[in-house]
Amino acid sequence: MNKLMTFFKSEFFAKKVKPELKRTTAVVVFTIIYGFGVTWFLEASVVPMYTGGIPGIAQLLRDLIKYTFGVDMSGWEGLFLGGFIIAANIPILILGWFGVSKKFVIYSLISVLIQATMLGYIPYVDLGLSSPAQALTATILGGILVGIGAGGALRYGTSTGGLDIIAQYVALKKGQSVGFISMIMNIAIAVFGGLITSGKIFDENNMPIVAGVVISYTILRLIVSTVMIDRLHTGYQFVKVDIVTNNANEIVTDILTKIYRGVTMINVQGGYTKTDKTMIVVVISSYELTSMIQMINQVDKKAFIVCSPVKAVYGNFKKKTIA
Repeated sequence: MNKLMTFFKSEFFAKKVKPELKRTTAVVVFTIIYGFGVTWFLEASVVPMYTGGIPGIAQLLRDLIKYTFGVDMSGWEGLFLGGFIIAANIPILILGWFGVSKKFVIYSLISVLIQATMLGYIPYVDLGLSSPAQALTATILGGILVGIGAGGALRYGTSTGGLDIIAQYVALKKGQSVGFISMIMNIAIAVFGGLITSGKIFDENNMPIVAGVVISYTILRLIVSTVMIDRLHTGYQFVKVDIVTNNANEIVTDILTKIYRGVTMINVQGGYTKTDKTMIVVVISSYELTSMIQMINQVDKKAFIVCSPVKAVYGNFKKKTIA
């Protein structure tokens, strides 16, 4: 027992084990929230609505098989969704392993496995959202939960896998906006979904649901999810961090050797205390923010940290892996 308590109080646990446990817990919790949003709200709606990424593509193919080719998927629909999510993510995870970040991919793999299990096998719960009158409610609530799941994962330096990894790869290699790339992909899923199901699904009055309705509700879901992602995780690719501290040398050493970013040091004075301090200025990728704050707090819990979004960076600034 004493050895266990000593381990929990050790520097190794605080700096190495605890952050990874926290990140793993975040991935599991936020992916479960994501799964509930898709299964209990988007899938429950009479108006077909699609989530983004690989699960959205899985929904598209399922509906293509059901409504275009007329195949009865009763009994194996869940197996198809779960199996496709895993299979389609394999080449993407390999791309992410070599082109984004190994740690990022490991956590994304955990998320993918949970997604496949939840979307394929989670018990259906009737929340009373299966009528046309409740389609808007299902859209908003589903969009909120999907956004919380995706944004929460990004906040802790990981993702829900799939197209998010491709978006990160393109953003790191080509300098394109992650949010813009993901939105284009998701809008394409909405359009194809509307075309596939148009006129083939009927409401309680036996009226066919047309493509425009499907596309409109799915895009509304996308907007709601995007707002939630921005609330939980900065929508900007870069962040400027100002750190006012009495332990500047140790923090700067950690930034240079662990985050691998250049810094600027400015001598400042507290307006109230008149005490001389040092302000460290550094620009980082938004995905490095959580790790940096944890690292600063381990050195100086009283450090004053100000984070502000950066629209663009010019000069010697290297885009690199995110986790």
